[in-house]
Amino acid sequence: MTDIDHLDQQSPELLALRAEVAVLRRTLGEDVWRLRRLAELGVAQAKLNHDLRNIMASALMVSDRLEASEDAKVARSGRLIVSALEQATALINTSMDFAQEGAPRLNRAPCVLSPLIEQAVQDVHTQHPGMAVEHGMATDITLDIDRALLLRAFSHLLRTAAKAQARRMSITVEALAEKIVIHFSDDGRPFRDEQLAHALRPFSGAFRFGSSGLGLVIARELIEAHGGTIAVRHGEGEASTTIEVMLPLAAPSA
Repeated sequence: MTDIDHLDQQSPELLALRAEVAVLRRTLGEDVWRLRRLAELGVAQAKLNHDLRNIMASALMVSDRLEASEDAKVARSGRLIVSALEQATALINTSMDFAQEGAPRLNRAPCVLSPLIEQAVQDVHTQHPGMAVEHGMATDITLDIDRALLLRAFSHLLRTAAKAQARRMSITVEALAEKIVIHFSDDGRPFRDEQLAHALRPFSGAFRFGSSGLGLVIARELIEAHGGTIAVRHGEGEASTTIEVMLPLAAPSA
């Protein structure tokens, strides 16, 4: 019998420590495997995205020709194919944005809120002209933000509503002592009651009809990077859904 074996028999604490170390080694090995697999999946997804974009570009060219046909049934089939391909392309792009997104790096500067909201509305309106957006807010509200990132966040919120077949959206702003609260209320397809608690979690299955759900997740990350919060709830009156965004008026201190 070796001295170590003798020590093991005499020291339950050492035996327990060895067992914990063995468990830790297995856990670390599994974590390393997961990280390697995630890296491989990221590369595979990038290649898949490139190939799918090329395939869809060719399919869209054929669909455009069908849509221009003089035969009404053929033209209608072409429009349906174009719509389906555009939705698939948007899903791929959003998924790639989420997969490749690192921790947001902010380049803060004073920014007037009203023109930022107006630009988000105009950008989304080019893709979804059927959704009317009403907003009236004080033009003197200025935030210390990264304009480009917050524009992306607001655009994702607007597109999520448009994809949920919203015809109207109202944007209102409530100015408080050290923060503002922006309400995005729309009349599109609502979340089911059981989905609201998971609406801001990726791949939870909680998404509105017509959307992937990832747009809200990306918006949440960008808003939280600014020290803000986002919440989703059922709307009131004609609004089916309201997304509430809170942002501080000044940048949080380091």
